[in-house]
Amino acid sequence: MMRCDRGLIRSKAIAAAIALLSLLPLAGCEIPPSGVPTAADIRGVRPSGTVTMTQFFVSGTGIGSGTLTFRGRSYPFTLIGSLNGVGALATTQASGEVYKLSDPSQFSGAWIQGNGNLAVSTLATGELWLENRNGVIMRLNAKQAGITLSNGRYEIFIHMGQ
Repeated sequence: MMRCDRGLIRSKAIAAAIALLSLLPLAGCEIPPSGVPTAADIRGVRPSGTVTMTQFFVSGTGIGSGTLTFRGRSYPFTLIGSLNGVGALATTQASGEVYKLSDPSQFSGAWIQGNGNLAVSTLATGELWLENRNGVIMRLNAKQAGITLSNGRYEIFIHMGQ
């Protein structure tokens, strides 16, 4: 029988909670755009860069990190996200193209995806479309492991690293 060190588990849980709470101020009060981008929004537009990201969701909140590659340079970022609905216990890895980006400063801020339809998923792969207030669009190929129950609406706030 394996023994569990409760002190170690408790300290890891406290560290995770502190990390999550320290990211909440990054979300600010910025309102994400109301529309959801589609292939029609980028028709004929060349990608400005690429992006990779990983996010871990517990309940309705997720935290993660990623890298924007723009004009040959890499820009790290952190993100905090939310699902509207019951929530999730899942990890998501995504990568893809960024469109309509002319400066890395346009990448930070609130992003939105989703159509408001009920979504229940476990192991899944698919496209994830996000847009921010600057009109920048991300078209990502995403892989999820875990379970999610939401109304299909997903919002994240990206903060560029220094």
